[in-house]
Amino acid sequence: MPPTLHSLRYSLRRRFAWLAAAALSFCLFSPSQAVFAQGQGTAFGTLGGVEPTGQYPPQTYYLALGVYRGGDLPSALNAFEAALRGSRRNINGRMIDAIPALAMMGECHWHLGNVPAAREISDQVYDIATRYQGWLSRVDWNSTVQMGVQRTKPNWLWPDAASVNLIATSDRMMFLSGNRVTEQSLVAGGAIEELNVRSMDIIEIMRGIATASYRRRIILGPLSEEDSMAVALVSATKFPANLNIPVARSLIGSMRTAGYFSEHDEKSVVAEAARSSTPGGVHPLSPIAMLCQASTLAASANPDDVIPIAANVANAAAVLEQPEWIGEAMQLAAGCTSPARAATVAQMATVAAGSLSRQSRLGTLHCLIAAADAAVTAGDPASASGLLGQAQALSSRRDVIQPRLEAYGAYVLARIAAANGATMGSGKVNDLDKALSSIEGFALRHADRKRSLVSMPRIYQLGLVTQMAGSNVGASTGSKWLKMYCDEPSIDVWRRDPVDAIAGLILDRAPAHAMRINLAAASGYAEDLLQASDAMLAARFVDRQPIGGRILQARAIAGGDDQLLAPEIAELRKAAGPLMAELRGAAINRAEPDAAVAQMMEAKATLLAINRTSLPQVAVPTLDPKLPIAKLGPRTAMLTYTHVGNRLYATLSADGKVVMWNVAAGNRIPGDISRLMMSIGVGKTRGKRLPEDDEWKTIAVSIRQKLFPEGNQITAERFDELIIVPDGPLWYLPFELLPIGEPDSPLISEKIAIRYAPTPGIAVKPTAMPATSRVVGITTDQFFAPRDVDLNASIVDSVVDVIKEPLRLPDQLNVPTGLVGDRVGHLVVASARPANLKNPLATGLATYDQSSPYGTVEGWLRFPVGSPASVVLFGLRTSIDIGQIGSGDELFTTLVGLHVAGARSVLLSRWAVGGESSAMLLREFLQELPFMGMNESWRRATTLIRQRELDPTAEPLLMQSEHDRQGITGDQPLFWSGYLVSSPPHPTAE
Repeated sequence: MPPTLHSLRYSLRRRFAWLAAAALSFCLFSPSQAVFAQGQGTAFGTLGGVEPTGQYPPQTYYLALGVYRGGDLPSALNAFEAALRGSRRNINGRMIDAIPALAMMGECHWHLGNVPAAREISDQVYDIATRYQGWLSRVDWNSTVQMGVQRTKPNWLWPDAASVNLIATSDRMMFLSGNRVTEQSLVAGGAIEELNVRSMDIIEIMRGIATASYRRRIILGPLSEEDSMAVALVSATKFPANLNIPVARSLIGSMRTAGYFSEHDEKSVVAEAARSSTPGGVHPLSPIAMLCQASTLAASANPDDVIPIAANVANAAAVLEQPEWIGEAMQLAAGCTSPARAATVAQMATVAAGSLSRQSRLGTLHCLIAAADAAVTAGDPASASGLLGQAQALSSRRDVIQPRLEAYGAYVLARIAAANGATMGSGKVNDLDKALSSIEGFALRHADRKRSLVSMPRIYQLGLVTQMAGSNVGASTGSKWLKMYCDEPSIDVWRRDPVDAIAGLILDRAPAHAMRINLAAASGYAEDLLQASDAMLAARFVDRQPIGGRILQARAIAGGDDQLLAPEIAELRKAAGPLMAELRGAAINRAEPDAAVAQMMEAKATLLAINRTSLPQVAVPTLDPKLPIAKLGPRTAMLTYTHVGNRLYATLSADGKVVMWNVAAGNRIPGDISRLMMSIGVGKTRGKRLPEDDEWKTIAVSIRQKLFPEGNQITAERFDELIIVPDGPLWYLPFELLPIGEPDSPLISEKIAIRYAPTPGIAVKPTAMPATSRVVGITTDQFFAPRDVDLNASIVDSVVDVIKEPLRLPDQLNVPTGLVGDRVGHLVVASARPANLKNPLATGLATYDQSSPYGTVEGWLRFPVGSPASVVLFGLRTSIDIGQIGSGDELFTTLVGLHVAGARSVLLSRWAVGGESSAMLLREFLQELPFMGMNESWRRATTLIRQRELDPTAEPLLMQSEHDRQGITGDQPLFWSGYLVSSPPHPTAE
């Protein structure tokens, strides 16, 4: 629609007013004018400083407020800087009249996405307020209220705001500045200011202190607890002695409420807010005091209590013409509302936005986004889309620059898209992908003129924690903070600012985990090191999932078995609302998986993950915090290794205690592993595969001596079972090949049962219940006889014949492996399948479903929950298969992914073998797998294969020159040692 003549005139008038204000600022505070102002102080008044004429704060500050509320942040920042230059200062720095301009500069930096600059500004405000400690006692509080004056309320107010009584506070109060000049003061020297009486806007100065206090707490979060600067500020702003003027005490109390909020004193915030409230009406500090109270209650168990307080904040801010706090209050209300009250919050924010439309673009934009946010919570995505569309139209204006609000709008857009059925990883870029990309861009890649900025409090706080942990902070304190910021953000962070919570999830927290491990190792507490390693390994998998693993956690909580999850998870499901109830119902009432139903449930899980819901990390089991190795069986040892930088830490858990050590020669172990693999024939492209002698045992002894502790030998006299948690290149090392003693001594695996686990938590906690079905689903390729189709088919038949309840895939069940569900108790893939080394989650399990999104490890993690209890990837090819030592990530990720997807037991190969030897292993293994479990049936199969003589011509790995070699048996490590089993004990053995 073309603009009308009236609208064009209105727009031109507004723009002319802003240009005039900017020009006025430049003229008033040009360098020459500043010099002129210096000469107007008293003889002792501004030694080495500036004494402005006119108002305190200057008039340009109030003009800058109008620009700020108009939504143009860069222009507002320039205007506040001009106002700051016009403030009073002396040799000791700026006077208290600079506080309002500084506080609003901090607000501009905050909304522009520059958290460090906003923090620096708040420090300056605190410094001024504490430097002039006691200044409140020099104010003439008798003029606080303009007696007999009744302020005219704005005519644009909505009914609830119009009904609020406005106390006619004074915008000019007398302030006693300086001191009487005496002989003693002259002798003392320093900055000397003779006694003066000045008219100042004391209430606006106090409002600036409260504003800076509120924002400082939002920026520092939990780190603000007992912050020394905040404590000093509260101490410096005590009530003057014998002050009995109620409104004056309310003003000071409201400022102190924000101060208590700044130092994370929750009880004092609530108490002081209650004491400082004025039943007769509101004053300029009422909105921020109530907002501090509401933000404090955001962490409570009854967040709906925030809504009436937020409404009061909005009403008070409207009648006081402080629109910036209206949007802030509406966002907090939208974050704390339950679905039952969300429609009311949406209506409240919509009404506020409509009333503010001609008064403040900043307030209007914020309220529209908050209204859309609440509408999604109320289950009305259509209305939310309309409201967000209005917000986007307003945000697209050239004179509206609000990066932080745009990120909040992107969060709401993501919720709307998920509510409309969008999911991640669908193959097509949708609104959900765009919105999350926008959030990620603001949180991690925000910049101003190519200068990177820290835009989110959570990221800024983690940076401070890592600085503290790297300095002189105690190990226990540093570890506590690091653990907090490596975990899921608390629910109050989600309610206050969901973009900040998401930023804390998608940030690379690996350095923080590594620092936590180094602190634990330096402290000498082996249990702390074990738990820190467990947390890092779990996070290594979870953090690479979308939204920091939130969707993964939603699936795990909804579909997890009550016998395996902690008891409090049942309560969490109830508190999570109707979405979780739907997902839980679908997980319990499992029908035959359908791709369309799975897509719908995946969208609901995505919406639940984006919502402000507590979703703790349960997908990857972790050790109990108090008794980490209590579930470790008798005569069982757990050996863990953790790579951090160039260090390799190890722990041995057994007999109720944990010991740790630093593997001294850890940097040489990858080369040793490579030599060992080449010596047994893995990855060789030239010459004969099989070794002519036992040189490989000498290399294996050298590796064992580096890896195992001297004082804690792993022997059959002490242990029956050894659980190994490798890391890095150690994933390619078959620990079964390490001799107990000298090269001619028995191998460890001949005396002690060995199994592997990707994390310590998975080592001691099953990820799924035992199989209820004995059906073995099997899919094969040209694996056993690559050059002879008929022979390969014959060998496959011989393998299938030993299975009591076989099911051939896809012949008898043509569905992707990720949708097989529990119709198959045990899934076997006998196929040479290469792992995806660049993106292990994209590794395909079978050949027949490689074009399906449900045929990859990532696809298995999607809904529907449930998978075969046992998964056997008999021909997985890793980097060692081509003679390269990688990071081990393809094995780690595949193993964890299958466990998290619902597999209780997993068998993987490090290199593909094929041939008759693999057929022998499978025959012996599969005939007992449904009955004995994976551990026992695999040990039995390997024992038998090592005793069998092999036909060299039936082994595709062997070279032509080896086909005439006599006496080849399955005892050659090439044929049996490349497999690893990750499985808890069979139920009969538990």
